[in-house]
Amino acid sequence: MSSANSPAAEVSSAELGVVRTMTTVLAAATLLFLALSVGSFVAQVEYTPRGWQLFAGLVIFGAPLLMAAVAPWIRLRHLRILHGTYAFAFSAVTLSWIPAFTHGPMPTELVPWPIIMTALGTAPAAIAWKPRAAWIFLVVNALLVGPIRIIADGGADVSLAIQYAFFTVTVCAVFTGVVTVAVGAGREVDVATAAARASSMRAAALTARGEEQAHLDALVHDEVIATIFAAAGAGHSSSASTRDQAARTIARLSELREATASVPELINVDYLIQGLASSVSETTDAAKFIVTGVRNAPLPSSVASALIEATVEALRNSVVHAGVDSSAVSRVVVLQFFADGVEITITDDGKGFDPSDVPENRLGIVVSILGRMNALPGAHATVWSEPLGGTRVTVGWNE
Repeated sequence: MSSANSPAAEVSSAELGVVRTMTTVLAAATLLFLALSVGSFVAQVEYTPRGWQLFAGLVIFGAPLLMAAVAPWIRLRHLRILHGTYAFAFSAVTLSWIPAFTHGPMPTELVPWPIIMTALGTAPAAIAWKPRAAWIFLVVNALLVGPIRIIADGGADVSLAIQYAFFTVTVCAVFTGVVTVAVGAGREVDVATAAARASSMRAAALTARGEEQAHLDALVHDEVIATIFAAAGAGHSSSASTRDQAARTIARLSELREATASVPELINVDYLIQGLASSVSETTDAAKFIVTGVRNAPLPSSVASALIEATVEALRNSVVHAGVDSSAVSRVVVLQFFADGVEITITDDGKGFDPSDVPENRLGIVVSILGRMNALPGAHATVWSEPLGGTRVTVGWNE
């Protein structure tokens, strides 16, 4: 089974859309800053080595363009990692200006070009990290501006450097605030969408159950009770007609059972992904969740519920029993879609066990995993493990 993430299986996400848009905006802002800073870039070549200027320019101006180019094809988590890496790289390049500044001082009207565009480094931090970390990063970068400005002009005007640092904080705060609000709004939309989807499915299920119950009540009233009365008064009515009525009633009940079995409640595969991801994170924060493959057709809700519950039980067993001398155990949950089914594999590299030694009364494995899945039409489940060899649990369903 492949462990590569599949962008096609990525859940539609408002937050991901916002981050991709912000990545494009960052690239556009980079081009704007580049156009506005060409004069400063050329004027400062004589104060720092040409090699440093080229390297710094490629990192600061090239990386955002590269991120914008790959943004449509990568997942949210990887896009955040790229933004966080760029934020650190920007700060590192800015700091490296200090040892690279070997021919000074510069005229007061010249400002070291990396600190002119500090917002390019602090805005991505708001995409990559939580708001508190992003704001701390902003303040730290703004504090670097003052010393660099003082070094640049040889300490000619310290007050000017302090004013420039405060100005940098103000400008960067605007960009960071906009990004934080936008990403947070996207995340809230995702939460609300998931809640609305779950609510609509519950409402649909209740409606379907109500219709089935009404149908069953009508059948019981019109056919079953009438048949019972006819049978009770068989001495006063034709036994042949009573048999015919009983046969019709049995046929109607069979039709109802087959209709109910042939039209299961269906859910979108996105709901399975979201439900499984949430259940995995709630069970343990030490498991990696991977989605591969593509499936467009919906799934029966009973199948989705059984798969999620079996996965949670497998992870719970791993958390309780897989530890080896308190060392960290690596856990991976792979959800793979096929055109005709779905399969989930839960693996860990813990101490493992001998399946033949598991008592038959161990409900976690026998009932909650194997029993639950093997009792479901089209479903299957296997448990593999060996002492010191880790454990692999596979559950799945095929149409």
